[in-house]
Amino acid sequence: MVDSKIQKLENELRARVSRFVSDNSKWCSYRYKALQKIREFKGKAFLCGGAVRDILLSDSRNNIIPRDLDIILGYSEIKNVADSFSDCTKRWNCYGGVSIQVKDWSIDMWPLDKTWAFKNNYVEGKGFSDFPKTTFLNIEAVAIQLFCSKGKKREIYSKGFFEAILDRTIEINLKENPNPPMCIVRSLSVAKKFKFAIGPNLARYIKHYANQIELEELLELYQVRYRSIHLSVNELYSCIKAIEEQLRISDREPVQLPVSDNKSYFQPDLWVKW
Repeated sequence: MVDSKIQKLENELRARVSRFVSDNSKWCSYRYKALQKIREFKGKAFLCGGAVRDILLSDSRNNIIPRDLDIILGYSEIKNVADSFSDCTKRWNCYGGVSIQVKDWSIDMWPLDKTWAFKNNYVEGKGFSDFPKTTFLNIEAVAIQLFCSKGKKREIYSKGFFEAILDRTIEINLKENPNPPMCIVRSLSVAKKFKFAIGPNLARYIKHYANQIELEELLELYQVRYRSIHLSVNELYSCIKAIEEQLRISDREPVQLPVSDNKSYFQPDLWVKW
């Protein structure tokens, strides 16, 4: 039963990504042109991370438009790809990737073998099928082929991604990460946005690092990363306290964060209307 539900989600994701990269997408034409520049280069390109999650969990009644695209490339000439965006703002990072600003879209690209967990030997293998093992959260543990020949299925690789959606619970996938504070911020953001529960391992991780970081610092990270002021110190404090209280009662159960006024974007009954 679970396998059939996962297969259904995979088919839905393929259909949505096909529409996302098409020239008649409900999104904007300059996004399509930017993707076509990437498509011109030889080799595979896979969309991964939060954009995949948002594409799958969006519906016709909300405004979940993935403005931040993470793309892993199966070739190393990243500079040539970046140079093709001559009229866009570019920023190189220390991990061998580049962030390109296309109007209000941010596209982060890097060669697959430069993925942080690969380079630091936390994950064996360096293929696209291995990439889902490298993400901090299970809800990010997915990669789907951006472009494919007509009549061929887009390749999808995942590690707990679809299960996280079915269970409505986010959990740690790979604990090792260079930026624990940002991991906390991202985890809380996703949990609140979709009203997902936080798994026990992630809850312990958040409690551990939250005790070492000022709430104001976490809030500033949240506001800068998500360009939002819709999370107050009190709300952040309530989230941390809810996690601590659940761990005190039992450290084996998922944690439901306090409900805020923000509506949930998770409405699976509307998927087919996307």
